Amino acid sequence: MNGTPSSLRANFRIKGMAMGATARDSNFQPPDGGSRASVSTMSTNAAKFEEAKSVIHDFSIVVGGPVYDFLLRIGLVRLGLPNVMRRIVALFAITWIPLLIFCLKDGLATGNRVVVPLLSDYSTYGRLLFALPLLLLAEVVIDPAIRAAVAEFVETGVIQQDQYKEFENVLASVQRLRDSWLPETILLAIAFVPVFLFQHEWETGAVSSWHSSARALTTAGWWYAVVSAPMVRFILYRWTFRYFIWGLLLWRISRLRLHLIPTHPDRTAGLNFLSLTQARFGVLFCAIGCAFAGRIMNSIVHESAPLASFKFLMVGFVVLSLILGLFPLLLLAPRLARVRRIGLREYGRLGNQYTEAFDRKWVHGSGVPEEPLLGTADIQSLADLGNSYSVVQQMNIVPITKQLAVQLAVLSALPLIPVVVTGTPAPELVNAILKMVV
Repeated sequence: MNGTPSSLRANFRIKGMAMGATARDSNFQPPDGGSRASVSTMSTNAAKFEEAKSVIHDFSIVVGGPVYDFLLRIGLVRLGLPNVMRRIVALFAITWIPLLIFCLKDGLATGNRVVVPLLSDYSTYGRLLFALPLLLLAEVVIDPAIRAAVAEFVETGVIQQDQYKEFENVLASVQRLRDSWLPETILLAIAFVPVFLFQHEWETGAVSSWHSSARALTTAGWWYAVVSAPMVRFILYRWTFRYFIWGLLLWRISRLRLHLIPTHPDRTAGLNFLSLTQARFGVLFCAIGCAFAGRIMNSIVHESAPLASFKFLMVGFVVLSLILGLFPLLLLAPRLARVRRIGLREYGRLGNQYTEAFDRKWVHGSGVPEEPLLGTADIQSLADLGNSYSVVQQMNIVPITKQLAVQLAVLSALPLIPVVVTGTPAPELVNAILKMVV
């Protein structure tokens, strides 16, 4: 076992969402002379690390909050990672099944009584059968990645031992915000107040539909307006709040004294692991895209709207999703820009000192060096220094990779593919496929 406090982190290993036990030698004996104080300091440091380790292990932006506690009490979720399938089934029974029953009773599920019967309403499919399950599945996709990223800050040494307490305070403050009753109460109020008094999504549109008649909402329409739509909105608003918490966490971490190395081979001073975490949020934009695509599909199929009239909207949706998907990582730009600026200055100063000494020794020296030029390590060291300076020059000020941008764009555009296929005439579609293949 290493006896210095700086080696304490090496005695622990973070595995997945949790962190391993302390690697200690039970036969360790302190050296003579003042060793008791040293061992006491190490014990204090170990206790601090154990405390920080516990906070990291328990950290989550999903598992917690008033709604989560309520679902836990009624048995829809279990301790730890939420039981997503049970909640998907429950929400399906609450939001979709009643609509189907009411529409079957009123003859609005199929047939020609209305232009858009329930089973031909792509907008309802997009929201209730695709977007809603994806928003719930996002919890088991995103939360483990965030837990691993939080642990990675400690395991990689980005958070040094003297910053454990501050890091713990940041995590605790973020979790207090997550557990606060006020934000979720406001979101519930916004989602479940009778917003149909202010919105027009369920009023009589250009074509007749299952949810409204010429005079008023149908029975299914009332259920959709009062129960189904508010539930979808609340879950989406809650994810918006969680996304804000994630951005706030990154911003607060960036204000700590991070141990960032400008010559790190990942070209982001050791923070590239955050791009892997951010990619998981693509499932949220895919869910939103399903609801967006459903509305467009309805217009194309039932209202004979041309696909060309939605091209700018679809492109704008993908671009906006990409901007929002990358925004939390942009909060790290000021800190990384400072690391790059300081790195260029320090490595530039080191380069001046080394090249000046190299020049005096090998080029303009008054005497002949004792060692032969052939095989000397001085030239290799000069090349290595130049490579290090180049790495600092090429360092990115945001942990955003091309792979991350492509993944977010693809996931947000994925639900729009059926829209494009449906709205494109068959001959044009065949020609486009042939041009790509041949």
